[in-house]
Amino acid sequence: MVRKMPVLAGALVSLAIPVLGQQAPPPPLTFGSEVSLVLLPVFAYDGAGRAARGLRAEDFEVTDEGKPVEIVSFELVDTTEATPVDDLRLASAARRRFLFLFDKSFTEIAGLQRAQRAAQEVVRTRLRESDLAAVATFDINRGVRVVANFTEDRALLYHAIETLGVASLSQIRDPLGLALDLQATDLVRSGAREGTEQQTPQALLDSVTALIARQMKAADRMQYRGHIETLAGALGDLARGLRQVEGRKQVLYFSAGFDSQLLVGDQGAEREATSQAVTSGALWEVDGLARYGDSQLREDLSRATRELEAADAVVHTIDVTGLAARTELGSLRPSGDRLRENPGRESLNLIAADTGGRLFKDNNDLGAALESVLDMTSRYYVLGIQPAAAKGPGAFHRLKVRVARKGLRLSHRPGYHEKVPARQQTALQRQFEAAQLLMTGAGDADLRFASLCVPFPDRGERQTVGLVVQVPRGSLRWQPGTPEALELYGYAVDERGRVVDHLARLARVDPGQADPQNQRSGVAFYAALRVPPGRYTLRMMVHERESGRSGFQFLELAVPEWDAQSGFLLPPLVMDDPGRWVTLELGRADDAYPFVVDGQPFMPRALPEVRSGAPERIALLAFEPRLAGDPAADLEIWSSLVDAEGQRTSPGAIRIERVRRDTQGRRTYVLGYTPAAAAPGDYTLRIGVGEASSILESFARLRFAQP
Repeated sequence: MVRKMPVLAGALVSLAIPVLGQQAPPPPLTFGSEVSLVLLPVFAYDGAGRAARGLRAEDFEVTDEGKPVEIVSFELVDTTEATPVDDLRLASAARRRFLFLFDKSFTEIAGLQRAQRAAQEVVRTRLRESDLAAVATFDINRGVRVVANFTEDRALLYHAIETLGVASLSQIRDPLGLALDLQATDLVRSGAREGTEQQTPQALLDSVTALIARQMKAADRMQYRGHIETLAGALGDLARGLRQVEGRKQVLYFSAGFDSQLLVGDQGAEREATSQAVTSGALWEVDGLARYGDSQLREDLSRATRELEAADAVVHTIDVTGLAARTELGSLRPSGDRLRENPGRESLNLIAADTGGRLFKDNNDLGAALESVLDMTSRYYVLGIQPAAAKGPGAFHRLKVRVARKGLRLSHRPGYHEKVPARQQTALQRQFEAAQLLMTGAGDADLRFASLCVPFPDRGERQTVGLVVQVPRGSLRWQPGTPEALELYGYAVDERGRVVDHLARLARVDPGQADPQNQRSGVAFYAALRVPPGRYTLRMMVHERESGRSGFQFLELAVPEWDAQSGFLLPPLVMDDPGRWVTLELGRADDAYPFVVDGQPFMPRALPEVRSGAPERIALLAFEPRLAGDPAADLEIWSSLVDAEGQRTSPGAIRIERVRRDTQGRRTYVLGYTPAAAAPGDYTLRIGVGEASSILESFARLRFAQP
């Protein structure tokens, strides 16, 4: 029976507040054939390049595929003012996003280090609290690799910039070293003198030597062409990945640039030498590809920049060579022409101009360039529009924006892509999309699951957080013979946006083997995280690999400090039936599963759903280090139940089945609980425990289902 116990004078009270896994509110923006709203950041500048102020929604006109569309929302974002961070976080597309892209193939080490120092200073001191940033690298062997995805975690970003994904920069191998060796053998001559057909043995030898040199040079040129082609392909892959990321992306591309001679043809001394060869009739000495440029390579690069622009990515190219002499391997070209000054800047300018960005050059202080980008993006307008009719998965909608005020220039994305089915997405697209879903809650969340996290007191610097995730079979395909590949991600993010601990696991389950009787409710994961005391947001995501469906939840969690003089009662945990779930442990080798009774693990119900009159079992875990654990001490249990409107109702019958005590002050109570008759809905169950002159209380949410 449940009895009311009076509060004792001087009693110690501890209250644990659990938070059930509540589905995050749906984001205001979705892309795809079901687009309901597109958020369009628009940057407006006057003739002096200053951000325009005072514009209103009626000053703008937007067309989608040439048809006017309605502006249904409008907001000015000014990062120079004290805009509430939480307000910006609710509008994911309105947040500034910066991608630090480090070119490790067309850049020498000194320039790369200057770029790292400048980027780290920006991350450390200049980013706004609401800004998101990512770190990626490019090299010709691996293409674009994301080291740190778009995040608020400044420590993670700083570390990613410091390491660039490798243990040491000395391990980087620049593939253009072969071109340098070959360039040393470049013995191209102007050919035989006009009117001279007779060749001496020495002249014949010179001719053969020149032919070999030209062949080596051509091979060198084709290898260099392959490197540029790889860069163009990597930029295209990056563009398709960034389609999944909301808002305008400012890509800060640190590079020395590649020699654009293969794009535009011979320049300087080589153009003059080629002209002389044509005039003299020595056409065999003329390389048509080198003279006129490679039109296919130009088109590949142009396609990549168009895709970046369409993904609402503006590339600001930052020449890391500054004012120093260009002696780095990245600028050594197969042409052998040393008369052209800083030829890599031509390619950097091309990439920036084609995406609406800027080229920053002639400055050894790269921080000034980054400061300029931050200032350029400090004020902008966000228009929410109702898009035109769907065209099909992956289809591109071209947008145009006009403003009524004269003398203003606008910068905005040229359009948007409808969502591509998961099976057609690239790995980079899935990586960006998953990170965005976890960090901002923006994206499609169509896979249901329930999660529960509970802090456990620990004497160490880090406390244990027990985690349970249950995915009902109704959310899965659950077909015998068809394995389920489930990815589970969990990140404990502190109030400063830092990821303190995380887990990422892939689980494969064959329902035919794991559930031969077809009676299991689904898949349940359990694990433990370790975090210091404090307040956290636990960001959870479950992704079904085959279908591409994902679900996410944000759980607020308060982890108290260990206090040997204070009691602590965990929230009531409804114990699930053994064998109800296909259970998978995700803990690390050094983690101890905290949900234990009598030395045996049990599975708490992540979504504590009960039914009137249906018997349940509840586990209460209390920590009272100062108590001796007297088994003869009096014990009282009381409870109350309150509905969503704050009205008290009968909780039902509670009886004590077992009590276990250990020498560390942990006490475990197993209670039998039969819920009273109550209307379906959400309730708050509060339970108190009185033992040995101590009173502890806690509460949990219960959901009463239909009988």
